Amino acid sequence: MAAPRKPAWSAKTTAKVDNYDEFIGRLDAASAKLTVRRNGLDKTVEILTLLFRQNSTGLQLWEDRLMRCSALLTDSAKIPEREAALVELHEIALKMEPLFRNRTQRIDDRSTVVRTLRDEINKSLAGLEKSKMKLTSSRMLTQERENLSRAIGELAGTADAAAVATPDPSLRNDLQDARHAIMLAEALLEAKREQ
Repeated sequence: MAAPRKPAWSAKTTAKVDNYDEFIGRLDAASAKLTVRRNGLDKTVEILTLLFRQNSTGLQLWEDRLMRCSALLTDSAKIPEREAALVELHEIALKMEPLFRNRTQRIDDRSTVVRTLRDEINKSLAGLEKSKMKLTSSRMLTQERENLSRAIGELAGTADAAAVATPDPSLRNDLQDARHAIMLAEALLEAKREQ
């Protein structure tokens, strides 16, 4: 039969080595790298947004010019000199309109890709921040538990502590209740982490 598993908040499992700094440092380093990348993508999105706006405007102008040339060509079919000039303008508009349409579409596609990458980075940054908050909270709980354990030990276990008159006889019970509440909070934190 397997030995029963010790609760996560058992006093015997209290780690003396505080490696929170190492893990928090890793989270901060990963956040710093991703932030630099995200900032670069932000600049790229700004540039692509400007280019998209400019090319959309250009596309609209060439579409308008093409429609106007077509309408003028219909009206001036009987004036050969005017018709020749309008045909030339119409041909230019026929070439430029799809050029701007394709360019606008390519910029929009590229902008979508960059925004997707930026969203992924933002999700990772949020996850890193959440992990850092959990680690910081867990570290504070661990330190508080150690401080309470030390205080209880000093009050209950040493000859010097016995000689000191305790102004509040229920202090030891309150400290034990506080220690127990912190252990339960740590157990809850660990259970949530395992979910």
